[in-house]
Amino acid sequence: MIPHSKPTLGKEESKAVARVLESGRIAQGAEVEAFEAECAESVGRKFGVAVSSGTTALQLALHALGWEESTTVAYPSYACAALTTAVINAGATPALCDIGADYNLDLMEIPESAAGVIVPHLFGAPAELPNSMPCIEDIAQSIGGPTGKSGIVTIASFYATKLMTTGEGGMVLTDDEALADFVRDRRDYDNRDTYARRFAFKMTDMQAAIGRVQLRRLPDFIDLRKGIAAHYSDAFAGLPLDLPDAKDHVFFRYVVGTDRREALGTYLQAAGVDAKRPVHRPAHQYFNAEEHGERVVMRGDYSGSERAHERALSLPIYPTLSESDRDTIIEAVRRFFDGEGKHV
Repeated sequence: MIPHSKPTLGKEESKAVARVLESGRIAQGAEVEAFEAECAESVGRKFGVAVSSGTTALQLALHALGWEESTTVAYPSYACAALTTAVINAGATPALCDIGADYNLDLMEIPESAAGVIVPHLFGAPAELPNSMPCIEDIAQSIGGPTGKSGIVTIASFYATKLMTTGEGGMVLTDDEALADFVRDRRDYDNRDTYARRFAFKMTDMQAAIGRVQLRRLPDFIDLRKGIAAHYSDAFAGLPLDLPDAKDHVFFRYVVGTDRREALGTYLQAAGVDAKRPVHRPAHQYFNAEEHGERVVMRGDYSGSERAHERALSLPIYPTLSESDRDTIIEAVRRFFDGEGKHV
């Protein structure tokens, strides 16, 4: 089976971890500090604070901005469940918004009651940012591209399947020193003279050592992803598929749209290709106005999110995908539309 996603790790990462182990300092330390500085410079922000995951990065950013109890935070329903998890964990009220044809947040859907908005650049394609309200940029799926420089704060994820990885891990990035200091204080609870609500959200030096190597390799990773995406788009031209716009896309995911998503996915699985829905379930499907109306702001029929949920299919794309596997995927998709999939 050709896996849907796969981390790209090698000897450099192994040597980096071995170096940390030999040092005897494996928890948060000098490697974390170096990774924070290098990541901030790469994204184009002044400060970086490494934490345990992208979800905890987002939660701490919400706390730092004061987007907590009695605060409404807008974000797209069609996105990773981490957004809902972080907003609810911070005590804020989710305002679930619909998306446009590019899978990204439709800014016209943001309610006036929202104190701010979280904007993920879904699948690696840059999203439009609002001009009139504070914004958290979520570059979990777009780090290494042109995103992450404009929001009041930016968060990144380094989970195993992301564009670059530390296994688990995340980063809060900002130009606001006070905000960075707040996050740095709240990610750890020990050795404090005063009490505040703090968390065990630290990153280890072992993870950071991997991250420093991955960050150096990230431009090459993205070039390889773009190359695979170009082959896909050339091969699928003329097929009844919605294909991604390559402009400024870093291709965390290569997502196609089709009215036959379920049949195509079943056919590819049988052909040894693990293709998946890129978003397991839109957030609005977890709630209803009658039961959750006081805790969740819901608007409209979410036609864009529903359409994406029914039609979007993510094909394997990652730097170590071989030419042979890439061609197997292309041939399987073409066979499906050439007639072999008509009875699926």
